[in-house]
Amino acid sequence: MDIDQASPPVRGRRGFASPALVRLLAGLALVFTVTVPIGGIAFAVNGATQAHGYITVPVQVRSIDSLRIPLTEGAGADAEHPLRQSAEISGILLRLPGSSGSNRLEADTGTVMLTAWDSTVVEQLAGRGDVALVGVCAGLGALLLRTLLLSIAARRPFRSGNAARLGAIAGLIMVAAVSTEVFPHVAGDLVLTRLGLGGPDSPVSAPPALSPGLVVPLLISLVVLAFAEGFRQGAEPARDTGEPV
Repeated sequence: MDIDQASPPVRGRRGFASPALVRLLAGLALVFTVTVPIGGIAFAVNGATQAHGYITVPVQVRSIDSLRIPLTEGAGADAEHPLRQSAEISGILLRLPGSSGSNRLEADTGTVMLTAWDSTVVEQLAGRGDVALVGVCAGLGALLLRTLLLSIAARRPFRSGNAARLGAIAGLIMVAAVSTEVFPHVAGDLVLTRLGLGGPDSPVSAPPALSPGLVVPLLISLVVLAFAEGFRQGAEPARDTGEPV
């Protein structure tokens, strides 16, 4: 009489993260969802309460010929040193004390910070609006990520909707990245216009609304979209056979 012997269970490959760890990450994402948007919005609202005070915005230097360096605190026109554009470099040429003319410092004249008095509520909101929007995008992204992590902890990574969640996260990344460029541009333009420095003859201008720095978040968004497509394709076989995903 043959006796059927149960074969030993096949031991699968060890996972990269245990369900307990994934649930812990999901809990941290929930905390992130609540705290980060509130902090960003509170930062912007606090700025609005400081209207008619100082505001600091980024600007770009077009020409240094009409700019001056005060030699003493509160110096008048007679105690200021004019700047001149050197033909040798694109920035500001600074001489080192006790050094020959062959040694020098080159100060960049790209983006500098402009501090102005008597700000408006709109300027303050524009100056801090990127922090608020980035916080909201981060909170929404964390909420979407939490749902995705919980499905992974339940061993159902290809559950319906996860691909769309990843696609939404990719979109939120780009919205947050663009906001860090657009809001400083708007704030700088508003302040310069109020100060009468918004024309084409002004030595300074608002920073560009879009810059090459957006290439990095764009690439990250494209990678996330590729993962989203992988999740969508992974859900198709189980959906075709009627199995839970």
